[in-house]
Amino acid sequence: MLHFIYRIKLMLRQRTGMFWCLLFPVFLGMLFYFMLGNIENLEQFHEVPVGILATDMESSGEMFVETLKSAGTEDGTPMFAVTEYEDKDEANQALDAEEINGYITIGTDYALTVKESDINSSIIKMFIDQYMQNEALIKEVAMTHPERVQELVMQMFSEEAEIKEIPLAGQDKSPYTQYFYALLAMTCLFAANVGLVNGIDIQADLSMVAARRNVAPAKKMRQVMVDFLASYFMYCVLATLVLGICIFVYKQDFGSNAGFILLGTWVGSFVGIAAGTMIAVVFKGDRQKKQGLCVAFFLISSFFGGLQWGDITYYLEKSCPIVNRLNPATLIVNSFKSLAVFGDYQQYAVNLITLFLIGLLFLMISIWKLRRTQYASL
Repeated sequence: MLHFIYRIKLMLRQRTGMFWCLLFPVFLGMLFYFMLGNIENLEQFHEVPVGILATDMESSGEMFVETLKSAGTEDGTPMFAVTEYEDKDEANQALDAEEINGYITIGTDYALTVKESDINSSIIKMFIDQYMQNEALIKEVAMTHPERVQELVMQMFSEEAEIKEIPLAGQDKSPYTQYFYALLAMTCLFAANVGLVNGIDIQADLSMVAARRNVAPAKKMRQVMVDFLASYFMYCVLATLVLGICIFVYKQDFGSNAGFILLGTWVGSFVGIAAGTMIAVVFKGDRQKKQGLCVAFFLISSFFGGLQWGDITYYLEKSCPIVNRLNPATLIVNSFKSLAVFGDYQQYAVNLITLFLIGLLFLMISIWKLRRTQYASL
């Protein structure tokens, strides 16, 4: 028990390790919060201002205008803010003053006049094309099967014919939460630094502390496991703090299954510590070389997990899917996404079990290597 408490105190006294494990993820999360926090508000849909030039309005034109005014999004927000003009000069003045994104001349082709090509003008053009297609279809049916015109119109405009969105089972729909998932994954893999210290402190040729521990009467495997469990316990506390800050300070909604998200960070921390221990034990070289390998491990893994570029997992899935199946950071991110976005508990479990087995493999390799290590003299 004293050994357990000693390792926790030792971990808390390592300022560099505490910075990377706790403060750096918090600072990076702060950057994500300020950079990405308001993007969704900026991207919210607003009514597209469009003008109607109606110098000679016929019944077909009146139907077009009514359809334009009634068009709306899935949440009931009107799609267009319609302003009618009787004079072309007046419509052009409004267009130049950017009061409207374009104006439609009512006629046979519903000509669209815009000042520049942008998203709003594309939305107007898509509406016109869709309306003209429907109008041509109605005219064709009226010529060939006039008795079916009413039925066709009812199908086009009835609620039953409306295309509805298939809701995802999860609660999180924001594409930017991906970066906070990757941040949590990186936090878990930072635990490799802690595992590295544990591995060095048990090798007599790398540390004076390790030399004294190797001549102590306590069994080496018992020392290794106590070091691992104490570090793992403390790091789970740190990972929980980072997750809490993301939820309560940075206002990230990871869905209603926060407990499963927390479990994912704990499993990821297990893999991080095991990886750091394996790097310290298996690879030859001095402390600086091992630290370089450790940093390379969690930075490369975090990159492939989408920390710097959120779409990289999509391209890897197309070109090299094995990376997504074995990379620890990707497994952590995908477990969170499968749960919070899709509500897929089965895929969540598959990812975490794979992650745990990878960590267990790292730990077994470390123990096997330590059991075979002998020193000529101490």
